[in-house]
Amino acid sequence: MNVAAVLPHVEVFGGVRRYIEIGNEFVRRGHAFTLFHASGEPPAWLPFLGVTRPYSALADEAFDVGLTSEYSTLSEFDRLRARAKFFYFVLERHKLERDVVRRPYRFLGNSRGICDYLWRRYGLACHRAPGGVNPSIFHPLDARPPSSSFNILCYGRVAKRRKGIQYAIRAVEGLSRRHSNLKLIFFDTLVGRDRRDPRSLIRTDVPYDFHLNLPQSEMAALFGQADLFVSAEWRAGWSNTTAEAMACRLPVVCTPSGTRDFAEDGRTALVAPLPLPALLRRRISRLIGDPALRLRLAEAGCSRVQEFTWARLAERLLALFREL
Repeated sequence: MNVAAVLPHVEVFGGVRRYIEIGNEFVRRGHAFTLFHASGEPPAWLPFLGVTRPYSALADEAFDVGLTSEYSTLSEFDRLRARAKFFYFVLERHKLERDVVRRPYRFLGNSRGICDYLWRRYGLACHRAPGGVNPSIFHPLDARPPSSSFNILCYGRVAKRRKGIQYAIRAVEGLSRRHSNLKLIFFDTLVGRDRRDPRSLIRTDVPYDFHLNLPQSEMAALFGQADLFVSAEWRAGWSNTTAEAMACRLPVVCTPSGTRDFAEDGRTALVAPLPLPALLRRRISRLIGDPALRLRLAEAGCSRVQEFTWARLAERLLALFREL
């Protein structure tokens, strides 16, 4: 099978990771996978086993399947020659969403939540293709490094409001008087057009570290420093960082946004129905005071998220493409 994906770039983004990881799995199974993006250079942050080509080569070859998730690439996607084209929904409520659902594409959704949303809003049936996690990068450490603080890990892309970082910070601040040993750990990568240093956007009196531009080989060690992961996302399709935290055997407090496939309240995570600081705070406080619950959720979450590796997603997609 010959598959192509059209992307705006191949920098460090969860949406880009999806296609690099899927592409690698396809190639390992003997299929061809091409990434088209503006410059055509290979990604520098993750190994890619397929081919990368610039937009200028879009019409040079015919493919069995074409994929994109990016509204900004629709004109390029139209130029791609493919027997079947799939728009892969990864976010809710984009201004071009209504236009896309009217196009003669087939549709994928990267979570149960986004497939339900598309059905409710448009009556659109899309194929659920959630995932994933790379267990060779995100995995538990043998032992957590000793620390005098209780470390709470959060994604650090503060400029993106839908990531809810400020809600998570406010939640932790409300606990700092009762728990003087709390410490926040943030991580992010400078990518895309907005390359403002996110560290300058953090406003809190809670002690914190910020890890910027870590290589993928160091991510498990970063997650391994933490006692707890907190996500306050909204409008997410699939929450990469929450799934990765679970794969590293961290207990998780999160919202349902982007996590409904793997975060089951009280069993694999503590789930706040809305990204409100008070709701997050209550669940963080519960986990701080209950080591046994932290351990139980961490073990159950790590087990659950193994259902959503990139290898399993590739098999699901291959079966779908063959059927159609």
